[in-house]
Amino acid sequence: MKTLSLLLVVIHFFTGALSSIQSQLFGAFNIFDANYSLEQFSRNLNLLIGPIRNSAYGDLELQARSAVILDFESNRTLFSKNPDEKLPMASITKIMTALVVLDTYTNLETVITIPEAATKSNGSRMYLYAGESLTVRNLLKGLLINSANDAALTFALRIGGSTDKFAQMMNAKATQLGLFSTHFVNPTGFDDPGHYSTARDIANLTRIGLMNPTFAEIVSVSKTTVYDVTRKFSHELKNTNELVGRYTNVIGVKTGTTEEAGQSLVASARGDSGQEVIAVLLNSPDRFEEGKKALDWALKAYSWVEVV
Repeated sequence: MKTLSLLLVVIHFFTGALSSIQSQLFGAFNIFDANYSLEQFSRNLNLLIGPIRNSAYGDLELQARSAVILDFESNRTLFSKNPDEKLPMASITKIMTALVVLDTYTNLETVITIPEAATKSNGSRMYLYAGESLTVRNLLKGLLINSANDAALTFALRIGGSTDKFAQMMNAKATQLGLFSTHFVNPTGFDDPGHYSTARDIANLTRIGLMNPTFAEIVSVSKTTVYDVTRKFSHELKNTNELVGRYTNVIGVKTGTTEEAGQSLVASARGDSGQEVIAVLLNSPDRFEEGKKALDWALKAYSWVEVV
């Protein structure tokens, strides 16, 4: 596989298909710098040309209504099915909720007291108590691991003052990130005609999220327990993404389920050479089976330039 990757790079290089790459390799990449390693050269090639499709490997078939597979490092699309169809995204919404929170709090040890209104949320919860106090970090864990609606409402009320104003912040962030086919009405993902996204936008949003070390670390956790600041109250958290903890190469990230959204999933996996892929499936008949299938396919159907 390594030989095939390097051979294809050479072919592209000498046929002129990568003429722009040549100038970059000998310019910005400083390949004659004594500190420039072969590993750096390999990484830069992957950034420039992306993964190389192995035509001998069969095509992927998914039953999900919409899907996208993205290469994390190069941001290249490896697979798509109805990638721009606007659909409900359910609790995948909380990826954006978390990014707004991370924009707001530079100190994740900041303590937040839980408002009573947040404890009355429906759906998935971490069962917060009115008046207890948790750090932002522990609330983020509940939000992303347990998909806790009470944590989402707590953040929305504390940061925005209301769910409507917090949703405006989410939409402003979406515009800033160039996610023009996405619109939020609430921080939880409850079904609403005005609450939607696309598989392409979600893949790009997730990629941005995974660039944040705190976000990436939290979504990779299979299960944990968090406490309030007095350690009087505890909250056991189990990742709603069943692929996390079951497969060693799966490193996140988020599920979503509502009546209109169906079974939806964003999952990420790391290959043997460190390459990472992100798979988004919206409205799948079996999101975990199809999610693992999509991740495995991407890591086998494509080759990344590796140091031999």
